[in-house]
Amino acid sequence: MPYFFLQTKMSMLSNSFWQLVIFRFVVIIILSTLSIAGWMLDYPVSSWDTVVFVLLVLLTTNLVLFFLPDRLQTSQGMLALGCTLDFLAIFGLLWLSGGVSNGFIALLLLPVAVTAVLLPAWVSYINSLAAIGCYGLLLWQGDLSAILQFNKDLGAHSLHDHVLKPFSQHMWQMWCAFIISALLMSWFISRQTRLIRLKSLQLNNLQQNQLRQEKALAIAIYAANAAHDLASPIQNLLLLTDEIASELKDNAILSDIQQQLERCQYIIDGLRKRAGDWRNLSSAELYPVLLIGLQSWIVTRPELSVTLDEQNDQSHCRIPEATTVASAVFQILDNAADASIKSQQPRLILELKLKKQMLSLRIIDFGEGLSEERLAELGHLPQYSEKGLGWGQFLANISIERLGGKVQRCNRPQGGLETLITFKDQS
Repeated sequence: MPYFFLQTKMSMLSNSFWQLVIFRFVVIIILSTLSIAGWMLDYPVSSWDTVVFVLLVLLTTNLVLFFLPDRLQTSQGMLALGCTLDFLAIFGLLWLSGGVSNGFIALLLLPVAVTAVLLPAWVSYINSLAAIGCYGLLLWQGDLSAILQFNKDLGAHSLHDHVLKPFSQHMWQMWCAFIISALLMSWFISRQTRLIRLKSLQLNNLQQNQLRQEKALAIAIYAANAAHDLASPIQNLLLLTDEIASELKDNAILSDIQQQLERCQYIIDGLRKRAGDWRNLSSAELYPVLLIGLQSWIVTRPELSVTLDEQNDQSHCRIPEATTVASAVFQILDNAADASIKSQQPRLILELKLKKQMLSLRIIDFGEGLSEERLAELGHLPQYSEKGLGWGQFLANISIERLGGKVQRCNRPQGGLETLITFKDQS
């Protein structure tokens, strides 16, 4: 499911980016409100000019985010940078307004919580350790040093016993409580966020699978109706050609027409038979089925130069409906052959391997390759086709994945497309 997984991942990152922008605006409003209240109440601050500068930098960096390209908006690095700026701004304002004695020092936990929600767990742990370190720095350099200086100037030893010692213990206890809170918050929120993301991805994959199955079901219904509607006309045509053949003997064209009609009837009869026997399908060895199928397919494409490499360690790879896999593989092979012929390099490389109950079929063509967008959609969405309806790769993927297989495609550096089909033993 690489295509849908990529779409979901990009969507989640984009949503996280805008959540971060909103969060930063809320933080700016809160910090600005607290700063205005402190200024009106004459709260002791080292430099109001620096406070204003920090707030303006925070606001500017948040406004700049609106003008970033989509590629940067969906990057985790940009999310980490935004959280880091918030953390530094809160730390700077606390440094300027009382340090550890400032009652709003718990605001250092805000970036920790946001990082745990938006970014991987290891980033959250790094941010929590940075917050703990900054709290410790404020503890050593804050109001405690001022009180110690006050005690030294007055020589009041009783002040150390009755005021400074309890105050110091209280501050160290607050720091320990902050350490526990930051680490537990990072661990718990990161864990729960990871579970939520996994559930969201699983739900999205289930929804996408359901949509694909609904499309496949619609195609199957159309095919069944077409087979039913074509049965009678083909039978009538066979009867008419038999009558004409009795009058026109040794007519090569008429003989070819009869052969094609008989082939159509054979296909429809086979479709009816497989549709009636689908409940009774049992597991079968996939390797010999695919090997025979590949050898038969090669005979039908004499215009191609096909290299078939076989490797079999005599282990087992049994799956249900092995013949269905062969039919799906033929669709992929036909597309690969057409691509090679179109680029005037009519050859294919096929590698069929069975090793440790894992079967793999590698198909290498020598076509022009595909764009990244088309490659991501191939097999997951019906594609436009000049010769057909564009359902071949789509139905092939659905058939293989329904039976527990995987289909992976990638462009080759030398040109062309490489398709890897893998199956595990299901016996």
